[in-house]
Amino acid sequence: METLPLELLGAIALNLPIADLRHFRLLGRCYADAGFPALVRELSFLNTLGTADALQTLSRSPYGSLGAARHLTIYDGAWPVAASQKEWERHVLFLRSRTKCSPTATKLAYHRYEQFLRQEASRTFETDVLLFRSVLAHFPSLRELTLSHIHSWRIRYLDFTHFRDLTNSIWMIPSFESFVAAAISRLLPVLGTCSRLERLNVDGLLDVRDLAPKQYQFNTIRHLCLNAVLAGEGLENSIASFLGAFPGLTTLTIRTFPRGPISHQRLPLEQMRWSDLQFCDIIGTWVPEDELFSFTKRHPLKHLTLKEVTLTSGSWKSFFSRARKLQPRPNIVCHGILRRRDEQGWPMEDVVSQRLLNWFLANAEVSWPFSDPDDDISIFSLSP
Repeated sequence: METLPLELLGAIALNLPIADLRHFRLLGRCYADAGFPALVRELSFLNTLGTADALQTLSRSPYGSLGAARHLTIYDGAWPVAASQKEWERHVLFLRSRTKCSPTATKLAYHRYEQFLRQEASRTFETDVLLFRSVLAHFPSLRELTLSHIHSWRIRYLDFTHFRDLTNSIWMIPSFESFVAAAISRLLPVLGTCSRLERLNVDGLLDVRDLAPKQYQFNTIRHLCLNAVLAGEGLENSIASFLGAFPGLTTLTIRTFPRGPISHQRLPLEQMRWSDLQFCDIIGTWVPEDELFSFTKRHPLKHLTLKEVTLTSGSWKSFFSRARKLQPRPNIVCHGILRRRDEQGWPMEDVVSQRLLNWFLANAEVSWPFSDPDDDISIFSLSP
């Protein structure tokens, strides 16, 4: 195989699982060179100054540049602060597996913890913007960027070397607080430098009130996924303003937390327009029937997913009766909003309800096959 062209070896490497790719690169220098682009096509970056330095080292690899990377994930976390060693040892997020270690090892770990806190405390908005600018400069071909909170309850599923090394060094895991607004506020000023960026995913609780997206226009981003947007009274305008900073979307996924409105009577959902929007997932949201229907009608949607969506006015029967008259009509998939019981009185699964909905939408003469169990349930607004 050593006689094969480097391009062909690179194509082979791109189709190897990560474990096999590591063995592939150990076969020789030409294999290491050919496999490096495949190795860095998806990278993870822990939002600390220490891992930023490690990324600088990786960028100087003799096997190639990070220009082959296509997807970068930035993990963000809030690290607990302890005022003393005793408070550190008693903290609920302290690694209990270290309680039986020697006093010397414990003192060294606490010293590393103090150093880490001092280093992170020195960061400012301006220095973080410069940090992210320098990080993204290493990825000229970046297509997808994910900002994710390190949920400590998912620690056993996160196989991330820098995160594991850090927690083993300071004997502490990040807090359960999952807000990522501070991190994304520092990313927004530099996103425009990624000329090929098409996908932005935010996997963490996002409070958009402190963001100022009006000064930005991210025209290259086609896919936007917001997995936990903070919703509540007074937040609708901020959410709509944030979404308006991405005018070129073809795919949008938005989930509110807790369940709440993403629109407001002064800036309704029906006024949000993306001329190229084709795929939309709306999850855990409250919205009036008329606004949801107007939104569906105004966009050239091919696929619309409604999951755990609550209508604050109108009914699903009316919405789908109007939707089936649309030409062309998007493929509408529902989860947790339509109810029908079998002969024994048990609720039917979503897959059965979906088949009934498809049948209803495809045949104008078919009557509404669902009951509405929520007619007598009041809807209350929730403030964050």
